[in-house]
Amino acid sequence: MEIKYPDVLLDSLENGHMIIDDKFIVSYWNRWLAINTQISKEEIIGKKLDEFYPNINYKVLYRKIKTALLINTPSFYDTNSNVKFIPMNRNKVTTSSLMLMQQQVTISPYIACENKVMVSIYDISELFEAKLSLKKEIEKVNKLNDKLEADQEIIDRNIMMMRTSFDGVIIDVSTFFCQFFEFKKDFILGKNISTFKQDGGFSATYKELWETIRNKKCWSGELKLKTYKGEEKWVQSRITPILDIDGEVLEFSAVYHDITNEKLLEELYITDPLTKLYNRAHFDEVVNFIVKHQRKTDTDFVLVITDIDHFKSINDTYGHQIGDEALVSVANTLKDSLREDDLIARWGGEEFVIMLKNVTLDEAKTIIEKVRASVEKNKINGTINATASFGITKYILGEDIKKTFKRVDDALYEAKKSGRNRAVLK
Repeated sequence: MEIKYPDVLLDSLENGHMIIDDKFIVSYWNRWLAINTQISKEEIIGKKLDEFYPNINYKVLYRKIKTALLINTPSFYDTNSNVKFIPMNRNKVTTSSLMLMQQQVTISPYIACENKVMVSIYDISELFEAKLSLKKEIEKVNKLNDKLEADQEIIDRNIMMMRTSFDGVIIDVSTFFCQFFEFKKDFILGKNISTFKQDGGFSATYKELWETIRNKKCWSGELKLKTYKGEEKWVQSRITPILDIDGEVLEFSAVYHDITNEKLLEELYITDPLTKLYNRAHFDEVVNFIVKHQRKTDTDFVLVITDIDHFKSINDTYGHQIGDEALVSVANTLKDSLREDDLIARWGGEEFVIMLKNVTLDEAKTIIEKVRASVEKNKINGTINATASFGITKYILGEDIKKTFKRVDDALYEAKKSGRNRAVLK
Protein backbone atom coordinates (compact mmCIF):
# COMPACT_ATOMS: atom_id res chain seq x y z
CA MET A 1 0.00 0.00 0.00
CA GLU A 2 1.44 3.39 -0.95
CA ILE A 3 2.21 5.66 2.00
CA LYS A 4 1.10 9.25 1.54
CA TYR A 5 3.43 11.51 3.48
CA PRO A 6 2.35 14.97 4.70
CA ASP A 7 4.42 16.71 2.00
CA VAL A 8 2.83 20.15 2.38
CA LEU A 9 3.44 20.32 6.14
CA LEU A 10 6.99 18.94 6.14
CA ASP A 11 8.00 20.93 3.07
CA SER A 12 6.96 24.16 4.79
CA LEU A 13 9.29 23.62 7.77
CA GLU A 14 12.58 25.49 8.06
CA ASN A 15 14.53 22.38 8.97
CA GLY A 16 15.33 19.02 7.39
CA HIS A 17 13.20 15.88 7.61
CA MET A 18 13.75 12.50 6.01
CA ILE A 19 12.03 9.15 6.59
CA ILE A 20 14.17 6.00 6.50
CA ASP A 21 14.08 2.39 7.66
CA ASP A 22 16.74 0.34 9.44
CA LYS A 23 18.34 -0.45 6.09
CA PHE A 24 18.73 3.32 5.52
CA ILE A 25 16.43 3.32 2.49
CA VAL A 26 14.99 6.83 2.04
CA SER A 27 11.19 7.03 1.79
CA TYR A 28 10.83 10.80 2.12
CA TRP A 29 13.11 13.83 1.62
CA ASN A 30 11.67 17.27 2.33
CA ARG A 31 12.15 20.51 0.40
CA TRP A 32 14.62 21.97 2.95
CA LEU A 33 16.95 19.00 2.49
CA ALA A 34 16.63 19.19 -1.28
CA ILE A 35 17.62 22.88 -1.24
CA ASN A 36 20.50 22.57 1.24
CA THR A 37 22.00 19.34 -0.14
CA GLN A 38 21.33 20.00 -3.84
CA ILE A 39 19.88 16.46 -4.01
CA SER A 40 16.29 16.28 -5.22
CA LYS A 41 13.58 13.94 -3.95
CA GLU A 42 13.59 12.13 -7.27
CA GLU A 43 17.31 11.36 -6.99
CA ILE A 44 17.30 9.94 -3.47
CA ILE A 45 13.89 8.43 -2.63
CA GLY A 46 14.01 4.65 -2.86
CA LYS A 47 17.78 4.58 -2.54
CA LYS A 48 20.06 3.96 0.43
CA LEU A 49 21.35 6.99 2.29
CA ASP A 50 24.89 5.61 2.41
CA GLU A 51 25.09 5.79 -1.39
CA PHE A 52 25.06 9.58 -1.02
CA TYR A 53 26.68 10.06 2.40
CA PRO A 54 29.12 7.21 3.13
CA ASN A 55 30.83 9.06 6.01
CA ILE A 56 27.86 8.92 8.41
CA ASN A 57 28.47 6.57 11.35
CA TYR A 58 25.90 3.99 10.30
CA LYS A 59 26.55 1.73 13.28
CA VAL A 60 25.44 4.56 15.59
CA LEU A 61 22.54 5.47 13.29
CA TYR A 62 21.33 1.84 13.17
CA ARG A 63 21.44 1.58 16.97
CA LYS A 64 19.55 4.85 17.38
CA ILE A 65 16.88 3.74 14.88
CA LYS A 66 16.38 0.42 16.67
CA THR A 67 16.23 2.13 20.08
CA ALA A 68 13.66 4.68 18.88
CA LEU A 69 11.46 1.94 17.41
CA LEU A 70 11.82 -0.30 20.49
CA ILE A 71 10.94 2.25 23.18
CA ASN A 72 8.83 4.46 20.92
CA THR A 73 10.68 7.58 22.05
CA PRO A 74 12.72 10.23 20.16
CA SER A 75 16.46 10.42 20.79
CA PHE A 76 19.40 12.57 19.79
CA TYR A 77 21.75 11.13 17.16
CA ASP A 78 24.69 12.66 19.06
CA THR A 79 24.79 15.01 22.07
CA ASN A 80 28.12 16.42 20.87
CA SER A 81 27.55 20.06 19.90
CA ASN A 82 29.97 19.79 16.94
CA VAL A 83 27.78 17.54 14.76
CA LYS A 84 27.76 17.65 10.95
CA PHE A 85 25.47 14.68 10.20
CA ILE A 86 25.14 15.62 6.55
CA PRO A 87 27.75 18.21 5.46
CA MET A 88 25.98 21.37 4.30
CA ASN A 89 27.08 24.93 3.74
CA ARG A 90 25.38 27.53 5.89
CA ASN A 91 22.32 28.92 4.14
CA LYS A 92 22.75 32.55 5.24
CA VAL A 93 25.32 35.27 4.70
CA THR A 94 27.73 35.41 7.65
CA THR A 95 31.02 37.07 8.56
CA SER A 96 31.93 34.04 10.67
CA SER A 97 34.67 31.60 9.69
CA LEU A 98 32.19 28.84 10.50
CA MET A 99 31.08 27.95 6.98
CA LEU A 100 29.65 24.45 7.51
CA MET A 101 26.26 24.15 9.16
CA GLN A 102 26.31 22.85 12.75
CA GLN A 103 23.43 20.42 13.24
CA GLN A 104 21.29 18.89 15.94
CA VAL A 105 19.80 15.59 14.77
CA THR A 106 16.87 13.74 16.33
CA ILE A 107 15.50 10.32 15.44
CA SER A 108 11.78 9.69 16.13
CA PRO A 109 9.45 6.77 15.40
CA TYR A 110 7.31 7.64 12.37
CA ILE A 111 3.74 7.14 13.58
CA ALA A 112 2.27 6.74 10.09
CA CYS A 113 4.31 3.65 9.31
CA GLU A 114 5.81 0.90 11.46
CA ASN A 115 9.54 0.16 11.29
CA LYS A 116 10.39 3.60 9.95
CA VAL A 117 11.79 6.67 11.64
CA MET A 118 11.85 10.38 10.91
CA VAL A 119 15.33 11.88 11.03
CA SER A 120 15.10 15.62 11.74
CA ILE A 121 18.04 18.00 11.17
CA TYR A 122 18.12 21.43 12.83
CA ASP A 123 20.57 24.22 12.02
CA ILE A 124 22.14 25.26 15.37
CA SER A 125 25.06 27.17 13.85
CA GLU A 126 24.19 30.41 15.66
CA LEU A 127 24.01 28.65 19.04
CA PHE A 128 27.34 26.95 18.30
CA GLU A 129 28.89 30.32 17.43
CA ALA A 130 27.55 31.74 20.71
CA LYS A 131 29.22 28.91 22.63
CA LEU A 132 32.50 29.50 20.80
CA SER A 133 32.22 33.19 21.62
CA LEU A 134 31.51 32.39 25.28
CA LYS A 135 34.52 30.05 25.42
CA LYS A 136 36.77 32.79 24.02
CA GLU A 137 35.42 35.26 26.57
CA ILE A 138 36.11 32.87 29.46
CA GLU A 139 39.64 32.27 28.18
CA LYS A 140 40.12 36.01 28.02
CA VAL A 141 38.91 36.38 31.61
CA ASN A 142 41.27 33.64 32.81
CA LYS A 143 44.25 35.38 31.20
CA LEU A 144 43.30 38.63 32.89
CA ASN A 145 43.05 36.80 36.21
CA ASP A 146 46.71 35.67 35.84
CA LYS A 147 47.97 39.26 35.76
CA LEU A 148 45.68 41.00 38.22
CA GLU A 149 48.31 43.35 39.66
CA ALA A 150 49.48 44.70 36.28
CA ASP A 151 45.99 45.20 34.90
CA GLN A 152 44.08 46.21 38.03
CA GLU A 153 42.38 49.22 36.45
CA ILE A 154 41.15 47.20 33.44
CA ILE A 155 39.88 44.47 35.73
CA ASP A 156 38.17 46.89 38.07
CA ARG A 157 36.17 48.52 35.29
CA ASN A 158 35.46 45.51 33.07
CA ILE A 159 35.66 42.30 35.09
CA MET A 160 33.57 40.95 37.97
CA MET A 161 36.21 40.21 40.60
CA MET A 162 36.12 39.47 44.33
CA ARG A 163 38.67 38.72 47.05
CA THR A 164 37.62 36.95 50.25
CA SER A 165 39.28 35.71 53.40
CA PHE A 166 39.76 32.00 54.14
CA ASP A 167 36.35 32.07 55.90
CA GLY A 168 34.52 33.76 53.02
CA VAL A 169 34.48 37.35 54.34
CA ILE A 170 34.61 39.82 51.44
CA ILE A 171 37.86 41.83 51.37
CA ASP A 172 37.55 43.59 48.01
CA VAL A 173 35.35 43.69 44.91
CA SER A 174 35.70 45.36 41.52
CA THR A 175 33.60 48.30 40.40
CA PHE A 176 32.05 46.19 37.65
CA PHE A 177 31.00 43.55 40.22
CA CYS A 178 29.16 46.22 42.23
CA GLN A 179 27.43 47.51 39.10
CA PHE A 180 26.35 44.04 37.98
CA PHE A 181 24.95 42.95 41.36
CA GLU A 182 23.63 46.45 42.22
CA PHE A 183 25.44 46.68 45.57
CA LYS A 184 27.41 49.63 46.93
CA LYS A 185 31.01 48.73 47.68
CA ASP A 186 30.86 50.00 51.27
CA PHE A 187 27.88 47.73 51.92
CA ILE A 188 29.60 44.62 50.51
CA LEU A 189 32.97 44.87 52.25
CA GLY A 190 33.06 42.81 55.45
CA LYS A 191 29.98 40.78 54.47
CA ASN A 192 30.10 37.01 53.94
CA ILE A 193 29.94 35.63 50.40
CA SER A 194 26.61 33.99 51.34
CA THR A 195 25.09 37.47 50.77
CA PHE A 196 25.02 36.57 47.06
CA LYS A 197 24.22 32.86 47.32
CA GLN A 198 20.89 31.90 45.79
CA ASP A 199 18.80 30.07 48.40
CA GLY A 200 18.43 26.32 47.96
CA GLY A 201 19.54 23.75 45.44
CA PHE A 202 23.30 24.18 45.38
CA SER A 203 24.77 23.06 48.71
CA ALA A 204 26.54 20.14 47.01
CA THR A 205 28.16 22.56 44.54
CA TYR A 206 29.28 24.90 47.32
CA LYS A 207 30.57 21.99 49.38
CA GLU A 208 32.72 20.84 46.45
CA LEU A 209 33.84 24.43 45.81
CA TRP A 210 35.04 25.03 49.39
CA GLU A 211 36.72 21.62 49.68
CA THR A 212 38.63 22.29 46.45
CA ILE A 213 39.90 25.79 47.17
CA ARG A 214 40.73 25.10 50.83
CA ASN A 215 42.91 22.26 49.53
CA LYS A 216 44.91 24.88 47.58
CA LYS A 217 43.40 24.03 44.17
CA CYS A 218 41.60 26.27 41.67
CA TRP A 219 37.88 25.70 41.18
CA SER A 220 35.93 26.47 38.00
CA GLY A 221 32.20 26.06 37.56
CA GLU A 222 28.77 27.64 37.26
CA LEU A 223 27.02 29.35 40.18
CA LYS A 224 23.58 30.90 40.60
CA LEU A 225 23.84 34.13 42.58
CA LYS A 226 21.42 36.94 43.42
CA THR A 227 21.54 40.71 43.00
CA TYR A 228 20.65 43.29 45.66
CA LYS A 229 17.05 43.17 44.37
CA GLY A 230 16.96 39.36 44.56
CA GLU A 231 17.23 38.77 40.80
CA GLU A 232 18.82 35.43 39.86
CA LYS A 233 22.03 35.56 37.82
CA TRP A 234 24.13 32.69 36.48
CA VAL A 235 27.89 33.19 36.38
CA GLN A 236 30.84 31.14 35.17
CA SER A 237 33.29 31.26 38.07
CA ARG A 238 37.02 30.69 38.53
CA ILE A 239 38.24 30.80 42.14
CA THR A 240 41.96 30.72 42.93
CA PRO A 241 43.58 30.26 46.38
CA ILE A 242 46.22 32.87 47.25
CA LEU A 243 48.98 31.35 49.40
CA ASP A 244 51.14 33.04 52.04
CA ILE A 245 54.92 32.72 52.36
CA ASP A 246 54.51 29.39 54.18
CA GLY A 247 52.35 27.94 51.43
CA GLU A 248 49.11 28.17 53.42
CA VAL A 249 45.84 29.63 52.05
CA LEU A 250 45.68 33.32 52.89
CA GLU A 251 42.67 34.37 50.82
CA PHE A 252 40.77 33.63 47.60
CA SER A 253 40.52 35.51 44.32
CA ALA A 254 37.38 34.98 42.22
CA VAL A 255 36.50 36.03 38.68
CA TYR A 256 32.93 35.82 37.33
CA HIS A 257 31.45 36.01 33.85
CA ASP A 258 27.72 36.48 33.23
CA ILE A 259 26.17 33.45 31.48
CA THR A 260 22.54 34.10 32.46
CA ASN A 261 21.24 34.22 28.87
CA GLU A 262 23.13 31.06 27.93
CA LYS A 263 21.70 29.21 30.94
CA LEU A 264 18.15 30.29 30.06
CA LEU A 265 18.65 28.92 26.55
CA GLU A 266 20.14 25.70 27.93
CA GLU A 267 17.21 25.23 30.32
CA LEU A 268 14.77 25.43 27.39
CA TYR A 269 16.39 22.27 25.98
CA ILE A 270 16.24 20.24 29.22
CA THR A 271 13.07 21.51 30.95
CA ASP A 272 9.45 20.40 30.64
CA PRO A 273 7.58 23.63 29.73
CA LEU A 274 4.51 22.92 31.90
CA THR A 275 5.90 21.59 35.19
CA LYS A 276 9.37 23.20 34.95
CA LEU A 277 10.88 19.84 35.97
CA TYR A 278 13.60 18.25 33.84
CA ASN A 279 12.28 16.58 30.69
CA ARG A 280 12.60 12.92 29.79
CA ALA A 281 15.52 13.44 27.38
CA HIS A 282 17.64 15.07 30.10
CA PHE A 283 16.76 12.39 32.65
CA ASP A 284 17.76 9.69 30.15
CA GLU A 285 21.05 11.46 29.52
CA VAL A 286 21.86 11.66 33.25
CA VAL A 287 20.88 8.03 33.93
CA ASN A 288 22.89 6.74 30.97
CA PHE A 289 25.93 8.74 32.09
CA ILE A 290 25.72 7.38 35.65
CA VAL A 291 25.26 3.80 34.40
CA LYS A 292 28.21 4.15 32.04
CA HIS A 293 30.51 5.62 34.69
CA GLN A 294 29.11 3.92 37.81
CA ARG A 295 32.30 2.07 38.71
CA LYS A 296 34.28 5.33 38.55
CA THR A 297 31.77 7.61 40.29
CA ASP A 298 30.61 5.02 42.85
CA THR A 299 27.05 6.32 42.45
CA ASP A 300 24.33 3.92 43.60
CA PHE A 301 20.68 4.73 42.85
CA VAL A 302 17.08 3.66 43.22
CA LEU A 303 14.63 4.31 40.37
CA VAL A 304 11.06 5.40 41.07
CA ILE A 305 8.16 5.97 38.66
CA THR A 306 4.97 7.61 39.91
CA ASP A 307 1.62 8.13 38.25
CA ILE A 308 -1.23 10.44 39.32
CA ASP A 309 -4.22 8.23 40.17
CA HIS A 310 -7.40 8.73 38.13
CA PHE A 311 -5.89 11.66 36.26
CA LYS A 312 -8.25 11.17 33.31
CA SER A 313 -11.17 11.58 35.71
CA ILE A 314 -9.74 14.93 36.90
CA ASN A 315 -9.44 16.08 33.28
CA ASP A 316 -12.93 14.87 32.36
CA THR A 317 -14.57 16.33 35.48
CA TYR A 318 -12.82 19.69 35.82
CA GLY A 319 -11.37 20.34 32.37
CA HIS A 320 -7.88 20.37 30.92
CA GLN A 321 -6.89 23.67 32.55
CA ILE A 322 -7.44 22.15 36.00
CA GLY A 323 -5.72 19.01 34.72
CA ASP A 324 -2.64 21.11 33.90
CA GLU A 325 -2.85 22.74 37.34
CA ALA A 326 -2.95 19.25 38.86
CA LEU A 327 0.21 18.25 36.99
CA VAL A 328 2.02 21.40 38.14
CA SER A 329 0.78 21.06 41.73
CA VAL A 330 1.81 17.40 42.02
CA ALA A 331 5.16 18.13 40.33
CA ASN A 332 5.89 20.88 42.88
CA THR A 333 4.85 18.66 45.78
CA LEU A 334 7.08 15.83 44.55
CA LYS A 335 10.07 18.14 44.09
CA ASP A 336 9.60 19.88 47.46
CA SER A 337 9.27 16.52 49.26
CA LEU A 338 12.50 15.03 47.87
CA ARG A 339 16.07 15.51 48.99
CA GLU A 340 18.25 18.16 47.39
CA ASP A 341 20.44 15.67 45.49
CA ASP A 342 17.55 13.58 44.13
CA LEU A 343 16.68 13.93 40.44
CA ILE A 344 13.07 14.24 39.23
CA ALA A 345 11.67 14.64 35.72
CA ARG A 346 8.35 14.52 33.93
CA TRP A 347 8.29 11.15 32.18
CA GLY A 348 5.25 11.90 30.02
CA GLY A 349 1.54 12.52 30.54
CA GLU A 350 0.79 12.19 34.26
CA GLU A 351 3.92 10.13 34.98
CA PHE A 352 7.06 11.33 36.77
CA VAL A 353 10.39 9.58 37.25
CA ILE A 354 12.73 9.97 40.23
CA MET A 355 16.32 8.94 40.92
CA LEU A 356 17.26 8.54 44.61
CA LYS A 357 21.05 8.45 44.93
CA ASN A 358 23.00 6.29 47.39
CA VAL A 359 20.07 4.79 49.33
CA THR A 360 18.94 1.26 50.13
CA LEU A 361 15.55 0.00 49.00
CA ASP A 362 14.22 0.28 52.57
CA GLU A 363 15.46 3.88 52.83
CA ALA A 364 13.92 4.63 49.45
CA LYS A 365 10.58 3.18 50.58
CA THR A 366 10.63 5.45 53.66
CA ILE A 367 11.40 8.52 51.54
CA ILE A 368 8.70 7.70 48.99
CA GLU A 369 6.09 7.01 51.68
CA LYS A 370 6.64 10.57 52.93
CA VAL A 371 6.39 11.86 49.37
CA ARG A 372 3.17 9.86 48.79
CA ALA A 373 1.64 11.30 51.99
CA SER A 374 2.56 14.84 50.89
CA VAL A 375 0.81 14.33 47.54
CA GLU A 376 -2.27 12.95 49.32
CA LYS A 377 -2.43 15.96 51.66
CA ASN A 378 -2.00 18.48 48.87
CA LYS A 379 -5.15 20.26 47.60
CA ILE A 380 -5.21 21.05 43.89
CA ASN A 381 -6.79 24.43 43.19
CA GLY A 382 -7.53 24.56 46.92
CA THR A 383 -10.26 21.90 46.79
CA ILE A 384 -9.39 18.85 44.68
CA ASN A 385 -7.76 15.79 46.24
CA ALA A 386 -5.30 13.73 44.24
CA THR A 387 -3.20 10.69 45.05
CA ALA A 388 -0.31 8.97 43.33
CA SER A 389 0.99 5.42 42.98
CA PHE A 390 4.70 4.59 43.05
CA GLY A 391 6.88 1.80 41.68
CA ILE A 392 10.33 1.43 43.26
CA THR A 393 13.36 -0.64 42.23
CA LYS A 394 17.11 -0.55 42.66
CA TYR A 395 19.57 -0.44 39.77
CA ILE A 396 21.89 -3.46 39.86
CA LEU A 397 25.49 -2.78 38.86
CA GLY A 398 26.13 -3.98 35.31
CA GLU A 399 22.44 -4.46 34.54
CA ASP A 400 20.93 -3.28 31.25
CA ILE A 401 19.04 -0.12 32.29
CA LYS A 402 16.07 -1.29 30.19
CA LYS A 403 15.59 -4.15 32.66
CA THR A 404 15.57 -1.67 35.53
CA PHE A 405 12.87 0.40 33.83
CA LYS A 406 10.85 -2.74 33.06
CA ARG A 407 11.04 -3.78 36.72
CA VAL A 408 9.99 -0.37 38.03
CA ASP A 409 7.12 -0.27 35.51
CA ASP A 410 5.93 -3.64 36.80
CA ALA A 411 6.10 -2.31 40.38
CA LEU A 412 3.99 0.71 39.43
CA TYR A 413 1.47 -1.57 37.72
CA GLU A 414 1.17 -3.64 40.92
CA ALA A 415 0.68 -0.49 43.00
CA LYS A 416 -2.21 0.61 40.80
CA LYS A 417 -3.69 -2.85 40.52
CA SER A 418 -3.66 -3.33 44.31
CA GLY A 419 -5.67 -0.19 45.05
CA ARG A 420 -3.57 2.86 44.08
CA ASN A 421 -2.20 5.52 46.47
CA ARG A 422 0.62 3.22 47.54
CA ALA A 423 4.24 2.35 46.82
CA VAL A 424 5.42 -1.10 45.72
CA LEU A 425 8.99 -2.40 45.79
CA LYS A 426 10.17 -4.75 43.08
